[in-house]
Amino acid sequence: MRVHLRKLKNKNGTVSLRLDTFLGYYTDEQGNKKARRIRETLPLKLPGKKNINGIANANRNESILAQAEKIRAEKEQYLLESGQYPFFDKNAVKGDFYPFLDAYIKKQIIRHPATQMTWKSLEKQLKSYKSVISFEDINTAFTHDFLNYLQTKAQKSTGQKLTPKTILLYYGKFKSVVKYSQTKKQLPLLPKFPVIAPVAEKKPVFLANDEVVKLNSTHCANQDIKNAFLFALYTGLGYCEIKGLQWKNIVRDSDQWLLDVPHRKGRPYLYPLSTQAKLLLGEPEPNPKLLFPRIRSKSENNLMLLKWAQKAQIQHTLTFNVAKNTFVYRNVQEQKEIVLIQQLLGHMQLKTTQKLIEKLGIKNALLKDPISANTIQAAEPFINKKTQLLASHKRIQLRNYSYTFSKLKTIQ
Repeated sequence: MRVHLRKLKNKNGTVSLRLDTFLGYYTDEQGNKKARRIRETLPLKLPGKKNINGIANANRNESILAQAEKIRAEKEQYLLESGQYPFFDKNAVKGDFYPFLDAYIKKQIIRHPATQMTWKSLEKQLKSYKSVISFEDINTAFTHDFLNYLQTKAQKSTGQKLTPKTILLYYGKFKSVVKYSQTKKQLPLLPKFPVIAPVAEKKPVFLANDEVVKLNSTHCANQDIKNAFLFALYTGLGYCEIKGLQWKNIVRDSDQWLLDVPHRKGRPYLYPLSTQAKLLLGEPEPNPKLLFPRIRSKSENNLMLLKWAQKAQIQHTLTFNVAKNTFVYRNVQEQKEIVLIQQLLGHMQLKTTQKLIEKLGIKNALLKDPISANTIQAAEPFINKKTQLLASHKRIQLRNYSYTFSKLKTIQ
């Protein structure tokens, strides 16, 4: 949205309404990037929360705000249709959405490699919903229809319907790319997205020591999947990191083996492998490439892990996330430093590691809030301080456009 409706509180208790039109950025004489805006005050005012009789003016305020919003929408529509936005190309709205989506996905995968499967799955679902999409197709109705498709018709590779958590994940990614396209001047207006109720998170599952022993001693139809799961349990690496590991990523320094995780480029860190992890790898065969070559798709892996767990009489549903959670649980129980666990997991921020440990419900002295009581007390004056509104503001008339306000109805 390029035209915003602002509220400015006056000294007498009333509230003035102002339109704020964003016209892009410019560079001043000092080389600073600044926003170019045109502001104009509407001939409308909110009388305040209460009238002279002490009765709430909610209905009156709502009526005035409705008129102001109608003016704002008319002005924005006028500017878009007239093509007078200096930063927006009218032909861009007719462009193909999918090349833009592909470029955006590539950037996101480079920044966050673990999201590759999610992005690819979203693109697949979007193309199943509609094979050809232009930017002008993406409006409020489109966002609602696509969500309805995810909830009612979309399926996994196994033919099952998507879970509410998966729908929330896919739709969140869809919203992010649509919002990004609007900032890149592809969409003239940002559509309204439907509100989705949050999904109640289940408590993360981790394995007890006796369950790990059972799994270790139970045969699995796919030995590579078994070894990969146990490798994740001993290292904390995720599925996306493990499936692409090659023998060239192993750095041998005498008896110690170090693992150079390829998905953590830009964060150089050689991962020290424990004795158990080394035993799972064994010795490389002639001309080896992947450490676990027989790992399949995620759905096939989960099915194999399910059969393996049933054979070992484990009640939990096994996934690579369960192995990762077990790794975290073991390290915290062994009183390992939280910073070390953060490095092993590859988290950029310590807060991410702390949240994961809190979800697991592990009580540990290392998890105390680092913010002291003195720090909180010192910050209270700034937290409680109310934002001061300017008593006056600069009023600039719209010189660049021949826009006139629609006729206002007098409110009784």
